[in-house]
Order: sequence, then structure tokens, then C-alpha cells
Amino acid sequence: MEENRRALGWKLFPAELAILILGSAGMWFFGRIRQIPEDRLLGGCVTVLLGLAVTGFHFRREYLRGELDYNNGEHVFRFWICMGACLAVAFVCGFLPVAGWPFLLVYVLLALFGNMSTGLLGASVLLVIPVTLGGGSVNGYALYLISGAFALTLFRHLEKDFHIGIPLTLSILCLLVCETACTVLPENARPDAEMFLVPGVNMIITSILLLGCLKLFSSMVVYQHRNIYLEVNDTEAAALADLREKDRQEYMRAVHTAYFCERIGMRLGLDVDALKCAGYYHRLKERKEDSFPPAAAGILEDYRNNRNRVRRKETAVLVCADTVVASVSEMLRREPENGVDYDRVIDGIFDTFLKEGSFDLCSVTMREFRMMQRIFKEEKLYYDFLR
Repeated sequence: MEENRRALGWKLFPAELAILILGSAGMWFFGRIRQIPEDRLLGGCVTVLLGLAVTGFHFRREYLRGELDYNNGEHVFRFWICMGACLAVAFVCGFLPVAGWPFLLVYVLLALFGNMSTGLLGASVLLVIPVTLGGGSVNGYALYLISGAFALTLFRHLEKDFHIGIPLTLSILCLLVCETACTVLPENARPDAEMFLVPGVNMIITSILLLGCLKLFSSMVVYQHRNIYLEVNDTEAAALADLREKDRQEYMRAVHTAYFCERIGMRLGLDVDALKCAGYYHRLKERKEDSFPPAAAGILEDYRNNRNRVRRKETAVLVCADTVVASVSEMLRREPENGVDYDRVIDGIFDTFLKEGSFDLCSVTMREFRMMQRIFKEEKLYYDFLR
């Protein structure tokens, strides 16, 4: 995987170079149109050139380290497409009043298709362009830096719970406060309604653009694999139906494991669909990992290659669920008439995990470890289905 990333990393140079050329050349071209003094324009061009180079370098390092958010590491070129679109927005803003820049969109867009640090850095560099072309002051820069940073913080981790109402409202309110403090109040100590006309229009336009951006993001990233999960997580899916006909015991083990994966995944805030899918298919050798969405495939690959020393938190949940289901089922099979001490069985399993260091290489905290143990103990009534 690391070698593949490095190989692809070299292919990013044309995109990076294109943005550098477009940014610096566009800055010079539009600066001459705006009749910016040459010394100031030259300084702005150099600043933009260096800033875009640093952004490209930072994005490359985040990509190689696997630190990009969502599935952006699998679609790195779309970040540079967004960068090109945001560069065009920056040049357009250079011809608009400071209070009318829809720059909140730039911060959110680059963060969603990169990660938080890349979005903050890239948007802040692009913000130099309209500040220079429009003759803006430090107030104009601070206005969009603060509101943009606040917005991209609110819109982070959308894949876990795609609720955008509160983040969007708070982002627009922050933009209004910053607009008032940085553009309205400096012009007049007693602002009137007319002075809020441009900021008001900007808020409306920004809201519409943000909604469009978030809709695009949801279709490309958040719900990209929804239909696939609906198909593979159906107990009547072809592979599961075939397993039920061939080996009902294995089928029931898969169903029970998927149930616990779903329960624990929801409590820990993990990717529930991917975990549930892994729960159904982790013992099905005929199905290849590449037939599943990347998140589920990653869990299954980790489970099959690193069974005793897993790397992923989701795989740790899968291992716990599968082990508890298998152990309790075996105890019920051996002693069908006697009551099983579920707490003792579960404590023994988790003590073994600790002793063997099964989860030392993944990011499961002790709090999460004990939470999983507690969830299994809470499900005593469910274990009757394992008989």
C-alpha cells in the first residue's frame, strides 16, 4: 500500500504544477487589470506561489501518511480539481466587495476533499489573492480566516452522522458576526440596515453554495456505497442464503456476530455498515475482499491477515464479537440443561485478550475495551438465540 501511494504521489506533480502556474500567472494578470502597484503585486505573486507550493507539499505528506479524511486517499486528484475551482472563486472575489466574498465555501470544500489541516492551509493561501487584488486589509483576511476555520471544524467527521443543519446555521451566524466586526463597524460606529445589504446577500449565496457542496460530498463520499451495503447486509443476499443452505450453524454464527458488530459499532461511533458487513462475511472464504466497499474490505483483510494482532479498531470489535458468539454457543452446546455464567465467560475472553496483547497494535482505548465488555454482559437475554 505504501509503495502504491508513493508511485501515485509522483503522478500528482502535473496537477500541483498546473495550480502553481495558474495561481501565480492569474495573480499577475488580474493584478495588472486591477492596476495594483508592481511592488505589491510581485509580493502577492510570490506569496501565492510559495503558499500553493507548501499546500501541495503538505497534501502530499498527508496522503503518504494516510492522514486524509474519509476516502480522499483513494481519490487524490479530486482535491486538485477542487483546488482549481477554489482558485477561480478567489480570482472572482478579487473583483467583489470584501463583505461579499463567498469564501466560507472554499474552506469547507478543501477540508472535505482533503483534511482539516490541508483545507485550512490551502484556503488561507487562496485568501491572499482577493485581499491583494481587492485592496483588502487585515480585517478582511481575519474575517474569512476565523469564519472559515470555524466552519471546517463544524463540518468535520460528516461520515458518522450526516446532520448539517446545526453546523450550517452556526457557520453562517459566525460569518455574520465576523462581517459585522470586520467590515460594518469599522465604517460606521452606528451601522444601519443598508450596510448589512452586501453581507446579507453574501450569507444567502454562501448558504446555497454550501448546501450544493454538501450534497455533492454526500453523494460522492458519505453515501457512495449505501446501495452496496443494502445489498450485502441483507440476510437474503445470495452468498448468505447459500451459506444458510450449506451450513446453518455457520450462517447463524455470522448473523449473531453481525448483530454484536452493529451494536458495538453504534456505541463506539464506528462505521456500522462496514462492521456489520464484516460480521456477516468474515468466515466466508469464497468471497474476495475486493467485492466489498473499501471500509469493509479493510476490516476483512486485517482480520484474515492479523487475526491475533489486529491493526484496526473495527477489526478488534469483530474479533470480540466472533469470539464471544463462538464461546457462548459452545458452552450452550456442551451444557444445554445447565445455566451458563455469561459474565464469567465474557470476563475470561477479555482477560485473555489483555494477557495476549491482541489489541496492542490498534487504537482501542481501555475505556472502549471495557465498554465492549460491558455491552456483551448487557445482552444476556440475546444469548438465548444462540441455543
